[in-house]
Amino acid sequence: MEKPKNSPAKYRNISFVYHSGRNEFLHIDDSLGGLKPSERENITPELALSLVHPDDRIYVKEKFIEFLQGSLSGGVDVRVELNGEIHRVRLIPFVIQEDGVDLIAGTVSDITAEWKNHESVLRYANKKNSILNMLAHDLRGPLEIANTLVKRIDTKLEDAAHLRDVRTISSILKESIQLIANLIDRELLETVEVELTMKRMDIVMKISEYIEECKRSGSIADRVFEMSSSTKSIYVDLDEAKFMQIMNNLLTNALKFTHPGGNISVGIEEKQESVVFSFSDNGIGIPDEFHHELFEKFTPARRKGLNGEPSTGLGLSIVKMIVGWHHGKVWFESREHEGTTIFIEIPKIYTPES
Repeated sequence: MEKPKNSPAKYRNISFVYHSGRNEFLHIDDSLGGLKPSERENITPELALSLVHPDDRIYVKEKFIEFLQGSLSGGVDVRVELNGEIHRVRLIPFVIQEDGVDLIAGTVSDITAEWKNHESVLRYANKKNSILNMLAHDLRGPLEIANTLVKRIDTKLEDAAHLRDVRTISSILKESIQLIANLIDRELLETVEVELTMKRMDIVMKISEYIEECKRSGSIADRVFEMSSSTKSIYVDLDEAKFMQIMNNLLTNALKFTHPGGNISVGIEEKQESVVFSFSDNGIGIPDEFHHELFEKFTPARRKGLNGEPSTGLGLSIVKMIVGWHHGKVWFESREHEGTTIFIEIPKIYTPES
């Protein structure tokens, strides 16, 4: 049987039609312009898969199995190489019937521009959040120390005019500290109020970029930042903005409770169906009496940092909440005066609740 050529009316608005029984494509639309005419006429499943980025091929096979089992929901976003360039495409498969035979059809749309715009927005949002958290640490601590010193001077002054000036300075410092705290709290709460937007991403690359940003910050360079991963690339379904909020919260905590010269490290371990993250420091640790309520809101476990940085009482409870949204779990190990490690385990493939 001769293949239908290019775009017959019955396949209008369909990018491809595949006959699984004969293991061949019956139709490839002209809209797939990255393919040469000879490739469109003679394309095979093997050739189609070879166009997919090597890191995405297993993912495509897994999604194809889900589709055959009827459990695939939504589209599949993958990277393909066309004319020497990497493109992001969205594949939406479905079944059509022809002469009593089930055929696999689908639409393919190039989402490269959309993806680049989205990545650009996320990149600047993540950088903004990193800067805000670093400012919280770098500004709030010194301001707290300055305010403490001013209060000491207050107790020793007798001249009314000088006393009034010192108390004005103390009031300004207190308002500045509160302003920074309010800014961080508002950003934190706005992030968690937005619905989940899941996407498949290379989490090793993303965390590596974040750690490098920390290393470049001269103001926190008196801590040693390290990162390790069991493999070079690990792909996982995540809401990037919310996961980076987890990173911000945990590393800000580590900064607050680790002395200058201390070590802060992030580890990533790939398991068969999940990824385990570890966030470690050799700071002051967590007293045993606070272990049972560490992830709860507004508990006695909330403590000021080594430089007097205040605690909102929300940070770790929000970490637990975001991890739960990803169907993951969080736990920790800590010894006072020795340090703390927070563990997070998240499934590699996110399955929405029915």
